[in-house]
Amino acid sequence: MDFILKGDICYSKTPKKLNAISNGYVVCENGKSKGIFNKIPEKFKKFPVKNYSNHLIIPGLCDMHIHAPQFSFRGLGLDTELLDWLSNYTFPEEAKYANLEYADKAYTVFVDKLKSSATTRASIYGTLHKEATELLMEKLEDSGLNTFVGKVNMDINCPDYLIEENAETAIKSTKEWVENTKSRFMYSRITHRISRTIKHTRTTKRKPRPM
Repeated sequence: MDFILKGDICYSKTPKKLNAISNGYVVCENGKSKGIFNKIPEKFKKFPVKNYSNHLIIPGLCDMHIHAPQFSFRGLGLDTELLDWLSNYTFPEEAKYANLEYADKAYTVFVDKLKSSATTRASIYGTLHKEATELLMEKLEDSGLNTFVGKVNMDINCPDYLIEENAETAIKSTKEWVENTKSRFMYSRITHRISRTIKHTRTTKRKPRPM
């Protein structure tokens, strides 16, 4: 995809310095930024220009910790302690994702909202449900966003309706999930929720493909 954005551009080349160009141009070639310019370089003159003059253009933001199933009750229970919040809000909601029809509706809303936000890269928690996590990955892959997705593992200190039988069962389910997704999606992660909800922590890394 080739195009040029025109507008007031704010960006950084280093962590300590911001740059700004009024009525500048961001050139995108084959889906990747080729640079920011005061004038359109000759070799890009044929690219279509989207005019956002007098509007601010910034790089996409990165969200390094977001729970997709918590989106539906965002802002609720902020006056409670963490464990009460998990018990009263989080765990009951996440249990619903055993139902793929519910997961499909909820994750569709989440991905659509994320896509329309300023976030373009994210590290996202799903639930312990293998099928629902794969569904989330499919929706994010189709969205064009750059994301990591994690299947959550939980085998202790959880309610009976949201718990894996034991660590061995969690590991087996996670291995199946990795096999099902490793050749289909960009990034996947294995993660525990918090240390109190799992006996054995297993974390793997996969070499990212170039952005």
